[in-house]
Amino acid sequence: MEKVDVSSIEIRDYAQSLGWQLIREALKDGLFVLNSPNGDNTQLIFSKDSDVPHYPEMALQTLKRLSDYYRKNLTEVAEEIREVNDDVISLRYYSESKVVNSISFEEAFEAIAATRQMLLSAASSVVNPKTYHPKLNRTEPQELIKKTKFRHTQEGSFIIKVSIPFEPVNMLDKLFPDQSTKPMGRQTVELISTASKEIIETIDSNTIAGLYQRQSASERPIISYNFCDSLLKIFDKERELPFELIFNWSKASLLNTPKPEVPGRIAFPFSYRGKLEELKEYFTPQRKEIKDTFYGTVEALNGDIGADGRRSGEVVFALLIETDIVRARANLNAEQYQVAIKAHEQGGAYVMIKAKLNQQSRGGLIEEIVDFRLADG
Repeated sequence: MEKVDVSSIEIRDYAQSLGWQLIREALKDGLFVLNSPNGDNTQLIFSKDSDVPHYPEMALQTLKRLSDYYRKNLTEVAEEIREVNDDVISLRYYSESKVVNSISFEEAFEAIAATRQMLLSAASSVVNPKTYHPKLNRTEPQELIKKTKFRHTQEGSFIIKVSIPFEPVNMLDKLFPDQSTKPMGRQTVELISTASKEIIETIDSNTIAGLYQRQSASERPIISYNFCDSLLKIFDKERELPFELIFNWSKASLLNTPKPEVPGRIAFPFSYRGKLEELKEYFTPQRKEIKDTFYGTVEALNGDIGADGRRSGEVVFALLIETDIVRARANLNAEQYQVAIKAHEQGGAYVMIKAKLNQQSRGGLIEEIVDFRLADG
C-alpha cells in the first residue's frame, strides 16, 4: 500500500477516538501531532494540509506507525480511518460448513437492492412511522441514500458494507421541540438493529401475531411491510445461506455521543425465512383495487385461436408495483394479444398497461384496460 487516500482530518479523528492526545501547540506549524494514550513517548506527526506534496509520505508513515502500534494490517487501519466518521452496516453471508468468498453476480445485485430498500424502509419509519409505506420516495430517506457509501468487502465470508455519515444535528435547524438530536442516519441504523432484534425474538418465541398487533397499535411503529420484504430479499435462496447484520458506530462520534444501546450483531438463520414470510403477510396492506398505469413483462401467453384465425385470451404479466413484482393475468383482445406476443418475442421487453388491477392474495387480475402497448425505451 503506497498510496494513501485518507485525509489528515480523518487520521486525526481516528487517533483521537482511540485516546491519542492532540498537541495544540503544533497546529501553528501546520502539523497534527498526537501523543500515544499509553504515555510511552510514541507520537504521530503529519501535515494538517492533505494537499501539500509531502503529505502522502507523512500520512503513510503515520498509518504504518498505527499499524505497528495496534498490530493490525495496514489495509485494515486505512479502512477503519475511512469509516471513522461513519456508522457502518455490514451484511455478511456465511456458512457453518465452508468459507463463502463469493456469491453470483445476480445474487450480489439483488442483495444490494435489498439493502437499499432496508435503509429506505427504516429511514421512512424514522421520518413517518407506519406499518406500510406506499412509496419509499420521501425526500429525507432519498437524501440519506445519496450520502450512503458502498465499502469494500472482507475475506472469509461475503460481506457487503455500507456506511452512513454521522452528521451532528444543527440545533438551529430543529423544527419541533421533540425532534431527536440524533442524526437521521444514526436513527436509521439504530432502528434497523432494534427492529431486527425484535423480529428474531418474535420468531424464537413464536409470537408473530402479537408483534403485528403491538406494531399496529403503536403511534411510532418500527417494523413495516417494506422492512420485512427487504429482509426476505436479502436471503440467498440459491444456496440457502444465512446472513447477519453487523453494526459499527462512528468512532469519532463516540467521543461526544453515547454508544447506542442496541445489538451490534443480528443473525438471520435461513430456517427463519418461512416465519419471516408469515410476518410479512401480517403487515401486507389490504389493497383491493388500483387504477393506474403499470409496467411489466409478459410471463405467459395462454390464449386461444378464434374463428377469425387470430389469437386472444389470457396473458400473465409480472408487474413492478412499488418494490414488489406482482404476477397478474389479463384477458386480451386480438390486437392487444399481438402486442403481448411482440413483447414476449423481444425477450422480456416492457409493456405499459393503463387499467384497473384487482389484487388478491396470490397475484392479481387486470381489468378495464384503457391503453396497452410496448413501453418506450
